[in-house]
Amino acid sequence: MQIRKKETKQKDKRETKKGNVWNSRIFRKGSYNAAFSVIVIAVVVVLNLIVGQIPAKYTEFDITTEKLYTIGDETKTVLDSLDEDITIYYIVQMGNEDTNLEKLLEQYEAASYRIKVEKKDPVENPAFVKQYTEDSVSENSMIVVGGKRNKLVAYTSCYETEFDYSTYQSKTTGFDGEGQLTGAIAYVISDTMPVLYYVEGHNEISIPEALRERIEKANLELQSLNLLTADTIPEDAAALLLNSPEKDYSEAEADKVIAYLKNGGKALILTDYTGNTMEQYDRILQEYGVQVTDGIVVETDSNMYVQRPYYLVPEIGAASVTTGMTGGSTNILISACQGFRTQEEIRDTLEVSAVLSPSTDAFVKTDPQNMATFDKEQEDAAGPFIVGAVISETVSSAGETATDGTEDALEDSADGNTDEEPDGGKTTQIACFASSSIMDESFNSMVSDGNYTLYMNSITWMVDTEDTTLVSIPGKSLATQYLTVTSGQSALCASVLCVLLPFACLIIGGMICYRRKHR
Repeated sequence: MQIRKKETKQKDKRETKKGNVWNSRIFRKGSYNAAFSVIVIAVVVVLNLIVGQIPAKYTEFDITTEKLYTIGDETKTVLDSLDEDITIYYIVQMGNEDTNLEKLLEQYEAASYRIKVEKKDPVENPAFVKQYTEDSVSENSMIVVGGKRNKLVAYTSCYETEFDYSTYQSKTTGFDGEGQLTGAIAYVISDTMPVLYYVEGHNEISIPEALRERIEKANLELQSLNLLTADTIPEDAAALLLNSPEKDYSEAEADKVIAYLKNGGKALILTDYTGNTMEQYDRILQEYGVQVTDGIVVETDSNMYVQRPYYLVPEIGAASVTTGMTGGSTNILISACQGFRTQEEIRDTLEVSAVLSPSTDAFVKTDPQNMATFDKEQEDAAGPFIVGAVISETVSSAGETATDGTEDALEDSADGNTDEEPDGGKTTQIACFASSSIMDESFNSMVSDGNYTLYMNSITWMVDTEDTTLVSIPGKSLATQYLTVTSGQSALCASVLCVLLPFACLIIGGMICYRRKHR
């Protein structure tokens, strides 16, 4: 074998000396290698070009804890329902793109052929944004344009911030790009803009700014309503917000609300213990099978309250407004709740479903202002109670139900916003919670947005119709996620890395050496 290789080399040298370089074996071998290299490079280039045309959702994987670069099911539902083209103008200079927004826009464009994203340089074309808005537009903002209308998504609205009192500076805590963008798309394709009327004039609890922003992001318009001066509930009312008044309604005001509800209206009703008689306000819920108990609920099960027995973490029941929230996946925190009881005898047409329930041993302190102990006393009302419920009732197109006493008021009531049933009827829908603390920002943050999720689910359940597209997508947290390793886990990792792995390498190496020596 060695003699043949030597003869071949000598032959190649002789051919080279004679000038037969082009026919030499060395040249032919080199040509084959060069040609093979060219082919491999060409294949790699072509594959890169092909992969570059594949949508990002097939080539990129989101491994972030909060799925910052992945659109959720609610967004996918909105995009799948698009029947018109949507253009998203990304206002940014080349090289100044926000990474989170850019990747998010790629996901939108890949998810629907109806979505088109165009970058517009505000320096090269400063007059472009004036076609759509007179507002000042910061870089990395977006303008969503549909066939009916357009909407500006400001860059600042895509990030959630909070003030750090330890450093006296604001810090970014969440990314809300998906919620803002999907909300804008739903806005430009909706045929109608639902209006929520919040009743005022009785020292009602005001809607916190954070919750107000959440409502507006869902493309709902908020307007105030004074029941004293209004003849009837406005015809464009998608729902009423009754935010726990401190002073009672008059009989005429309560009649207006009941008449509206009896005609297929919607309402989100909050109550609080005030120490005042709330006969007329409570009568609204009594018309729908819910009795309000005066006092506050005290919990006896330590697993269902925090800090104090009236800071409740109630059980979340299965209902249309709690989808995805049951089974311990979400917590609700509310305080100083009044107790609700479902009346024993209610109309057959009424459906009352418990949403939030304390334990069966919880009781109501009937005089919480003079409460000296958290133990149950003789005058305290025994449970069980509920502290949240949803109510629905189908009524005829004329607003008639199985109860008496409100037909005269119905004749003068406005039609309001109603959902038509297949038989021509309408559906009254009510969500009621026994404490306004469900709107409290600090309580909501303590349960990772559980309170606001339930609140917005209740509104969506009442307002969502075929003519409207509502979205309620919370922001995604940007807080650092730490990996907690216990002492036992640390010892196990050290044993594997420092003892077992080196020992295994020595054994495998010894076996390989032994086999080579004995071939």
